Amino acid sequence: MAGKHVLFLHKCFIQGGGVERVHQNLATALMSQGLQAYFYVHDAQGASAEGYAQLNQKFTTFAPAPNSGNLAKLRALLNFIKIHNISVIIAATETANMLALVCRLCRPSLSVIFTRHCAFDVSDQKLPPWAIKCLYSAYVMVGKVVAVSASLQASIKHALVWQKRQVYFVPNAVVSEQIFNLASLNSDNRTVHRYFCAVGRLVEQKGFDLLLHAYSKAKKQDPCIPHLVIVGSGEDRLELQTLAEKLGIGAWVEFTGFTANPYFIIKHAQAFILSSRHEGMPTVLVEAMALNTPVIAFDCPTGPAELIQHQQNGLLIENQNIDALASAMLHYQSLAGKPISDTVDVFKYNHVAQAYMALF
Repeated sequence: MAGKHVLFLHKCFIQGGGVERVHQNLATALMSQGLQAYFYVHDAQGASAEGYAQLNQKFTTFAPAPNSGNLAKLRALLNFIKIHNISVIIAATETANMLALVCRLCRPSLSVIFTRHCAFDVSDQKLPPWAIKCLYSAYVMVGKVVAVSASLQASIKHALVWQKRQVYFVPNAVVSEQIFNLASLNSDNRTVHRYFCAVGRLVEQKGFDLLLHAYSKAKKQDPCIPHLVIVGSGEDRLELQTLAEKLGIGAWVEFTGFTANPYFIIKHAQAFILSSRHEGMPTVLVEAMALNTPVIAFDCPTGPAELIQHQQNGLLIENQNIDALASAMLHYQSLAGKPISDTVDVFKYNHVAQAYMALF
């Protein structure tokens, strides 16, 4: 197994993206076991440029010429696979999964793992759910499918007519010593004060608009609740800042933008809040729990219900229920002192690396 060459396939590589971070973690975990890891990014221009540049500093990467056609890009990818003696492909998101399928058909000796990180019916995907389900029926004929949560695994199996045994649940590689080291460093020279925090791309999926409405309701009931710090960048930032001002909470809500070290902010928060409309397995929620930060999360599909036992290691709130989320913010102190970190040991790098290697 040592020395095996693994290629991670991505359509694009967005700085701060959850899937992007998960695959970098997994690559690091596999390399610690003696494997070689490479990255292919189908489109490294535009929104991907900065993320790809940072990726290139850590791993051996490849991106096709930006002006080349799809056939030329495929030829370049297959040539890269041949030159670097790639034996395993791990793909994420549907464009990359479809590209991995083509690679497998062109090179039958490849082992391919298709990964799914979110439900079939999410709002920001281009293909309709029925088409994606058909694709997974094709994937299981030539490779294995990995879901990042048990409920997502069950959903994929339910959509398949055959080869259900080819669908596996493997947790994301999330928990490493680096998280704890970074959590002790005030990299952005922040002044520590009482605050809630939320972390993620500023897009509709993450539900920060719902969070702002809930925080506004909670603030009206208790003007002394902690401030709200939202970490991340994205296309909805201006819209969210405008909403905060409209709700009259602009003075108590901070948008930090992207930071390479969100862990210090998470570690010192009064509570971490996940307001997503949907997830696969929310990496940042696992990170917050590993840092022993109290967590409040919508019970969105999928992931949070597999991590949180309500009122034991966090507060699990009815999905998109703004009033319930506001109430949870008012009662965040009920979580103080509860042991949390032990419940996410399964997400440690070495455990996940071994699970993937078993699939190879």
